[in-house]
Amino acid sequence: MSEPTPYISHAPYIEAVANALDAAGLTVADWNGDDNDPRDAYIEFDRTLTAPTYGDDTEVNLLWNEERGWMVGWGDVDSVSQSGLDWVIDLFCGVLPTPAEMVDEARTVVAKIPRPQGGPYGRYRDSGDDDGLDAQLATYHHNH
Repeated sequence: MSEPTPYISHAPYIEAVANALDAAGLTVADWNGDDNDPRDAYIEFDRTLTAPTYGDDTEVNLLWNEERGWMVGWGDVDSVSQSGLDWVIDLFCGVLPTPAEMVDEARTVVAKIPRPQGGPYGRYRDSGDDDGLDAQLATYHHNH
C-alpha cells in the first residue's frame, strides 16, 4: 500500500486553478504544489496549446509563490535545467486571485509572450506573515 500524500496547504488552491484552466479549454499537462519555504507551485500547460505562440519545444508554466504571487515561466525543453526555466515574468495579479481571474491571466499568457515590466519583481508578503493567507487557502480545501 502506498503512503498517503501529505497535506500541502496551498495544493487545493493550485488544483482549483488548474481545474478552472482545463474547464476553460486551457489544457493543463501537469501541476504540483511544493511545501517549501516559501510555499510554491507550478501549472504546466499542454504544449499543443502554447506551441503557436512559444514554439513546439518550449515548456510554459504558471508559477506560484506565496510571497510573489503568480508568474509565467518558459524555456526550451532541451535547455531547461531541473532548477528552473529560461524566463520568469511576474504577472502582478496578487497572491490569491480567484481561479476565474487566473483563467483570464492565462488566456493572455498563452496568446502573447509577456514582456518584462522593467521594475523589481513583485512581492506581496513574507512567508511568515500572520495575514490570513492560511485561512484563505483553507477555503479551497474540500476533503482532500
